Amino acid sequence: MTIILDTAALRAIVADVGVDQLMDEMIERLRDRFEAFDPKTTESIQRTGFAYQQPSLGLIEWMPTMQSGERVSIKTVGYHPANPTLRSLPSVLATTSLYDTTTGELLALTDSTFLTALRTGAASAIATDLLAPRDVETVGIIGCGAQAVTQLHAISRVRRFTRVLAYDADPSVAATLLERLPSSVGHRVTVDVVAAEDRAALLGSVDVLCTVTSVDPGEDAVIADGDHKRSLHVNAVGADFPGKLELPDSLIDRAAVVPDVVEQCLVEGESQRLTEDELAADLATLCAEPTTAQALQQRLTVFDSTGWALEDMVAAELALEHAARLGVGVDAELQLIGDDPYDPYRAVGG
Repeated sequence: MTIILDTAALRAIVADVGVDQLMDEMIERLRDRFEAFDPKTTESIQRTGFAYQQPSLGLIEWMPTMQSGERVSIKTVGYHPANPTLRSLPSVLATTSLYDTTTGELLALTDSTFLTALRTGAASAIATDLLAPRDVETVGIIGCGAQAVTQLHAISRVRRFTRVLAYDADPSVAATLLERLPSSVGHRVTVDVVAAEDRAALLGSVDVLCTVTSVDPGEDAVIADGDHKRSLHVNAVGADFPGKLELPDSLIDRAAVVPDVVEQCLVEGESQRLTEDELAADLATLCAEPTTAQALQQRLTVFDSTGWALEDMVAAELALEHAARLGVGVDAELQLIGDDPYDPYRAVGG
């Protein structure tokens, strides 16, 4: 049997656990897995897929990872930046499947649209906790769509900031950001919407900056370089496509750039303009070696977050544990298996 976590199951989990505890659990689970990461037992293959321009810019790709002797996780994700405005759909839609490495059986199938947003925010929270100063007061956010909500929520679980400076190419989206934040965040922060003409000054006014935009490949950086606090930390989340960059070259050149997955970041992250020897330690290394992270805390740092397939495995496992505890989800016989492994027609009654 395959357990399917449909939307009803995920809503039941959130209703029982709450978004604050669920985010805390995601941060803790990811941190533990990063700290214990061993490439000999956990293997992630660089994601690949189909990118296209018609009927509009988009891609569908798959992100596989394997825990040796246990399971394989494959997330299939679609990125279509025109979805919110043209179709009232999220720009990111995803599902994750889990397979038994002993038999090949499909163990579980779960929606990952929500889980992707949750784990992406959690990864930024871990990077922020490792690299940003303790006394964060102001967080900047460029791009105020779905990912902005979980970025701010996750960072609020590791830093007690009180002010958000928010910019979006669509001012009406930025205007609704505060009401979309969980109450645990919204009740203690102010959100000041930054006008387009004031965007350049945002960099110098924040302690942490998150860029989560749908800028097209080849377009200009979403913020200009300029003066900023010496220990500014940036979570660069939107660069997830070859040629798609959010930050100016000059800022990247003088920053300590921390990749989530080195090979992936060099192809489609902010790091695609760098060489491997120009990168700082990756996120898993910093989790395992906190003194290495501490040495970076007094300088400009950039977390190059392209999305690690291991994060999707962890997110699916967390959701499945809660589903089992609550008795939610649908058991389905998706793989046709008869009583004679040598006779496929017998399985279908032929």
